[in-house]
Amino acid sequence: MPESFSLWDFMADGADDATGRQVANLLVGLYSYTPVAVAIVELGIPGLLAGTALTAEEVASAAGTAPDATARLLRAGMAVGLLATDPSGRFTLTEMGNRLGPGNGSLGDLAGFWLAPIRDAMAGLADHVRSGRRVNPAAPGGLWDYLGRHPDNAARFSRAMGYVTSRLLAALTAAGYRPPPCQRIVDVGGSRGTLLAWFLKAVPGATGVVLDRAESLAAAPGYLASAGVADRAELVAGNFLAEVPDGDLHVLSQVMHNWDDENVRRIAGNCARAARPGGSLVVIEYALPSAPEPANGHLQDILMMVLFGGRERTLEEHRELIEPAGYTLTREVPVGATTTGQQPPWRVLQFRRD
Repeated sequence: MPESFSLWDFMADGADDATGRQVANLLVGLYSYTPVAVAIVELGIPGLLAGTALTAEEVASAAGTAPDATARLLRAGMAVGLLATDPSGRFTLTEMGNRLGPGNGSLGDLAGFWLAPIRDAMAGLADHVRSGRRVNPAAPGGLWDYLGRHPDNAARFSRAMGYVTSRLLAALTAAGYRPPPCQRIVDVGGSRGTLLAWFLKAVPGATGVVLDRAESLAAAPGYLASAGVADRAELVAGNFLAEVPDGDLHVLSQVMHNWDDENVRRIAGNCARAARPGGSLVVIEYALPSAPEPANGHLQDILMMVLFGGRERTLEEHRELIEPAGYTLTREVPVGATTTGQQPPWRVLQFRRD
């Protein structure tokens, strides 16, 4: 008969001091904290418990889930600090759990990143490093192909990206960034148009275009209307690896890191060909330090490597890929840097068409 197994027992020998416990928590997180939190969000439990207390049976009935499994998940949610119980034994949200609910900072939207292709890609990191090749059984055609075949997950992923973009917009505003003078702004790979709406408000006389895959544009009409800029915005379904609409300002926000160097050159070249005389290109990406140091951007770089075959880059690497297309770097604006180092700093790179 096999011996009983516990993750905690397995790690006990190495976790008898502060450093060991820190390492143990790092390793256990993949098997416990993250999956529990993602499942709680995916099942809509923070919304069900918002401002109220429910029994496990009531949660299961409202969520359409199996009662026993639901009760066990809720108890696990207590173990990771997201849930608690009131004196009658009903489940409630903790302060942490409340942050995962709708209308409370949208941190719950980050669960939209924990899709099957991303889970599999990160689980196969060691194999990727051994071979240098991206292999993802959950999405053999890549993440974008997967999202095209799974519209519900595409919506979750879009909400997750919207959360990241909302953080970026706050950082741009806090940094006092102003776009270069322009009349027609093209948001390349702009999904629902969150960034374009911000740019249109910053340049009141301009019109704009959102270019993206058809399924990625699904939420754009509603968002642009709610932002009050729908009458100034056009939606174009297309492939920016083939061509982009013309304009005097092309914006690429967190697009380049999805692609290898060859495709980055192709995207920059397509923008240059579509640029009006004297036009501008704004590239917004996380910034890797020029010399190796313990920066969180290197963690993002690993995700880009295994998921897309892309990479995060230094300023020098961006210039080497973009300037040969006919652009000159004219401005560099760091935004979103934090003193805690928890968020990699974005960098706005502003180029002018030669």
